[in-house]
Amino acid sequence: MIIGYFSIDCEIIEMLLARPRIEPNECLVSYLIRISEKNGFKHIGHLLRHAGLAWKNNRVPVHQILTGEFDLNVYLLQLGLTNCSSKIEPIFHSFQHVIDTPYLLVKYPKVCPDCIEEFGFCRFEWSLLPYLACVRHGKLLIDMHSGTGKRLNWYRRYLNKFDDTDVINSLSDVVPFEAIKLSQYIEALLQGGNGISCPEILQGLELRESLSLIHFIVHYRSRLLGGSFQPLSITNGELVQHYQYVWAMFENWPDAYYKFLNQYLEHPMSNKGVGGLNKHFRDLYESLHRQSENKGIARIKVEFDHYIENYWPSVLESKRITRIQLTTRERNVVSKKEAAKILNCHPDRVDKLVQQQKLTPRVFEGKKHYSREQVEGLAMQISSNWTMDEACEALQLTRYQLKQLLDAGILHTLQRPDTFNRDWIIDKVQCQQLIVSLCQKARKKTPPSGALSMTSMQRRGYSIVRLVLAMQAGQIEFGYSHDVEHPLSCKQFTDFTLNNY
Repeated sequence: MIIGYFSIDCEIIEMLLARPRIEPNECLVSYLIRISEKNGFKHIGHLLRHAGLAWKNNRVPVHQILTGEFDLNVYLLQLGLTNCSSKIEPIFHSFQHVIDTPYLLVKYPKVCPDCIEEFGFCRFEWSLLPYLACVRHGKLLIDMHSGTGKRLNWYRRYLNKFDDTDVINSLSDVVPFEAIKLSQYIEALLQGGNGISCPEILQGLELRESLSLIHFIVHYRSRLLGGSFQPLSITNGELVQHYQYVWAMFENWPDAYYKFLNQYLEHPMSNKGVGGLNKHFRDLYESLHRQSENKGIARIKVEFDHYIENYWPSVLESKRITRIQLTTRERNVVSKKEAAKILNCHPDRVDKLVQQQKLTPRVFEGKKHYSREQVEGLAMQISSNWTMDEACEALQLTRYQLKQLLDAGILHTLQRPDTFNRDWIIDKVQCQQLIVSLCQKARKKTPPSGALSMTSMQRRGYSIVRLVLAMQAGQIEFGYSHDVEHPLSCKQFTDFTLNNY
């Protein structure tokens, strides 16, 4: 409802039915919505157009209003309203684009319906991305209609509704403890940070530094899981899932951070094994170095340097490691217990590997240590080859048949049982090459009548060794029937005939 002009010289301020005052800690866009609602405008775009902002399609620079970049006072004065300023402006302008996170403000509004009902306005801190839950009511902020999935809009007609009919209702779900703690932390920072309760790693940091720390970890965790962190496009509920993980990590810092870095071992950036792992850590290292002027990022870098030094000192090139602050000169060594854990064996087994000259101990501070690179190389050799049982399963042979092939030298071993060792390590690659070469020698045409099975050939005196040697020498023709479940099975060879038969 708009009151018409009394005369040509009548001021525009006479045209508003109501001129509410802005509340302390109120979001500027919330204030515009309240003015629009009380004066019958469809949304804030129409209100500001009435005040002289002639943007196409009644658009409004919401982001710039929130940050204080857009001078809203010019248009408020046209409406006869009190001058006001953005509460976020000094915070926003303190961010440095090179070393700080680029994320601060939400794209879509989020609100606490209980606060709106109680106080009649939206608080400015709700516009901050990491502010997830209402500390007063212990409920998650609402930014999406639970029924339709429609996002809450800055251009809504009523402060407490999604549109003209649907009232915004609070969620009844249990709020994660981490979401409440993070919101309390953000609120305390906005109020000056006095007597703030937070994990030790966050103590003494500004908002921009804390957010940089949080978003750095969230970003790399998303990459680790094969996705990307795009906070402006996801809902408040999805943000909670990201932020609560980081807060839980802060509560158990730095051990939880080390466990996070360990996940890169299981999710390398490529299928090149250690090469993919190196790529992950190099990328992390370079990002930490570029943003190290940010105190929050610097605290991550301290623990990253410590992790590299103690767990993966060989993962970075020596010329790059000069920028990592190492605390000792001895690097890339593990204890006997750690070596046994890497090899998945009993500690006594490590001593036997030393006697076999497969591990070389070195004494440091009166205790024997072992090269991490050597231990992990041995572990890789063991895990990438076959035990006796694994070879029998893959080749579909009995232990007796496999032993015959090993004794004849047709199949190769990397380790045989001896005084210091009872385990077999069978060369997996050589076994695969043997089966592939036999498949290439197999008959390509229809087998003749009277062809024999492998069992029949063995009944005629052909042991597994004699049979394989004859197949390799071309003395026997044979067919090949691919087994999907056991592609390396010797049972795939059938329809045997002697060339001189």
